[in-house]
Amino acid sequence: MEPPDPAMTVERNVGAGPLIVAHRGAWGAAAAQNSLESFEQAISLGCDAVELDVRRTSDRRIVVMHDARVGGRPVRRLEHSQLQARVKPGQAPLLEAALELAAGRITVDLELKEDGYVDDVMEIVGQRLTPDQYVVTSFLDSVLPAVKRATPEARTGLLLSPRRRLPELERRLRDTRVDFLAPQASLARAGLLAWADEHGLSSWVWTVNDVRPLRVLLADERVAAVITNRPERALALSDAGRGKSN
Repeated sequence: MEPPDPAMTVERNVGAGPLIVAHRGAWGAAAAQNSLESFEQAISLGCDAVELDVRRTSDRRIVVMHDARVGGRPVRRLEHSQLQARVKPGQAPLLEAALELAAGRITVDLELKEDGYVDDVMEIVGQRLTPDQYVVTSFLDSVLPAVKRATPEARTGLLLSPRRRLPELERRLRDTRVDFLAPQASLARAGLLAWADEHGLSSWVWTVNDVRPLRVLLADERVAAVITNRPERALALSDAGRGKSN
């Protein structure tokens, strides 16, 4: 494996502001979400990272796919070829292909949607990326310690939805041993950033699309990354906040 590009590290230099993370790539009319084209577009835009979703098909292929069901069928009960026949062209690529495209070019945020195949995922990741080139996130408490067991040097983050009770967080942090929190944007507004900071944790906030919250979070030193469906907008606001021309 080639040595990592020093520019492709998980954290920006001090003072540069939060990472801009393209949620499921930079997608739209020209590229479907979670496609190789959307990841290439995110790289072209100058995003710091791409977020992608990981599932396993019935023929044990590890694929980039958000939805648990497609056309009424669970992804886990479809072969890879059957899955690709049910989604938009370019969607549900193999994880290997996505990581080979990203390696040395952009940081990757891998969201593991299910448990049961962590070792398979980490083997694929370890063959293509060095630990400073990716993070692993999940809503599932069982997944994140499994990632650490497979790859102790991996950086992990606990995804938090508004439906989860914050009083449980102390226990969940002990159980998951994560390196950062990944709260939904409404939790950031509800005091989660201060709570995380008090516990020595940075925050990767999702999914932030509108101008006002982008401006606020991009200026907040407690925020390590902003995950967005509007990476062009976030990049422009980030550059403007640092006094760069758009």
